[in-house]
Amino acid sequence: MNLKAALARQFVRRLSPQDALDLAGEAMREWIVRLPVEERVAFLSRLVEQYLGMALQGLARQERATLMNDLLPVIARHFPLSDVDILGAFADFDSGQMSDEEEL
Repeated sequence: MNLKAALARQFVRRLSPQDALDLAGEAMREWIVRLPVEERVAFLSRLVEQYLGMALQGLARQERATLMNDLLPVIARHFPLSDVDILGAFADFDSGQMSDEEEL
């Protein structure tokens, strides 16, 4: 294991939620904005794909729906919705796809 990563993990475990949020914001300002666009897109995609499920773990279906409803206006402000293929994104989506674990 990388020593820097191990030290960072120990440090992060001790942070309050507000301190973690502040640190994430600082990382965004200092680090991610310097990534080339292609790398930034790849990083953000991997971040969501790999960790969104973990972040939502333990949230009930209604809590997830409320969160999504709260996030949609924020997302809408930052994405060119007229260029987004909403129907295509959900073309292969099966409404029964959510596992029992995810529904809880």
